[in-house]
Amino acid sequence: MLLQLLYEYVCAHPLLISSTLLILYIAHITLKPLNRIRRLGDVGLFFGKPELSGIYRERQLERLKLLRRMGEMPPVFPNGWYCVCESEKLEKNQIMEITVLGQFLTLIRSESGSVYITDSYCPHLGANFSIGGQVVNDNCIQCPFHGWIFSAETGKCVEVPYDEGRIPEQAKVTTWPCVERNQNIYLWYHSDGAEPEWEIPEIPEVTDGTWKFSGRTEHEVMCHIQEIPENGADIAHLNYLHKSAPPITKGSNIINTDLTDPQPVVQHVWDGKWEVRSEEEKHCGVMHLSQYMTLWGSKLPLTESKLIAEQLGPGIVHMTFDFGFWGKGIVFQTVTPEEPLLQRVRFRMYSDIPWFFVKFFLAVEAMQFERDVYVWSNKKYLKSPLLVRNDGPIQKHRRWFSQFYTENSPRILKDGSLSNQAKSVFDW
Repeated sequence: MLLQLLYEYVCAHPLLISSTLLILYIAHITLKPLNRIRRLGDVGLFFGKPELSGIYRERQLERLKLLRRMGEMPPVFPNGWYCVCESEKLEKNQIMEITVLGQFLTLIRSESGSVYITDSYCPHLGANFSIGGQVVNDNCIQCPFHGWIFSAETGKCVEVPYDEGRIPEQAKVTTWPCVERNQNIYLWYHSDGAEPEWEIPEIPEVTDGTWKFSGRTEHEVMCHIQEIPENGADIAHLNYLHKSAPPITKGSNIINTDLTDPQPVVQHVWDGKWEVRSEEEKHCGVMHLSQYMTLWGSKLPLTESKLIAEQLGPGIVHMTFDFGFWGKGIVFQTVTPEEPLLQRVRFRMYSDIPWFFVKFFLAVEAMQFERDVYVWSNKKYLKSPLLVRNDGPIQKHRRWFSQFYTENSPRILKDGSLSNQAKSVFDW
């Protein structure tokens, strides 16, 4: 009876029902946090005119990987903390395969909520824990092949279900140092086997909920990891590559954007500096940046922002924003080397800023970042660049960044292989 009445009402008022559903849908996509994801090939690479598609696009992507001139690059996996997962994506009793440092690893959340990282392959007969494995006994992982159980905390085998004899001493799986902080899960890597040399600072406003999750973006970038944070010291590129606001019709595509216009209609005006925080915290570099926008040369009100970006090692940046009237917030930028020349870059924002402003900010920030992706994805690394006085402290940044490499840091060889594989500090 109720369904019949509902059906008759819909038939009698189709326009009203359609309009209501449309309004609800628009409200949904407008109010929910931004989630912008760009995979390799979506942005930053040129596929010809007319643009190739389908299998030809895939072939061109492989050709670009092989033929691109990379230059004399530093080692590909610097020492430091790397984000491997966002906290809300890993539930209790869940196993997840992650890609980092050129290999698959297994991420585990125990029944009590703790996180652990292990190598993915069972030392018994090589089965992959991530494909069919189970979390058991709170913080143990059970192999899907024969049911062997390993402690995710120590890596040691604690049970062979079909054998009551003594468990072999060598029956253990390598574990990796990890920590969960600021709604992200991080892995520690050091090529000499050194344990964590600094801690990731906790942001109280994120932990206590003062700043709410405001959106995220994610990009796959084909470049060396050092190219990305080096932008913080490259002050000169801000007022050229990022001078004009991204046109709505062209977005981030620098091939179709006139970057030479001396006076864009909508312009970003940047002023910044980069420096090492202190000798005691030499793993931290700091960028101070102020920005506002102009319309036909006149400063737009309520567009000014101030940024303090703290670079913590090679893979983490805490960007604290002050938007004045609009509020404050932080963006966690993480760069994770999944392969020697493939970086996964995530931006996650927490703030007390109104939803409409923060969504606009994140969208514009993503498009400006994608302009850099066009450059990074196609450039060659120059060990000795030709610099002029106003380029910014690029060489100073490179000297600072070099502290994250040692003799054992893996290098990419001419044939594309690695000089040595990255391994856990617990595997020395």
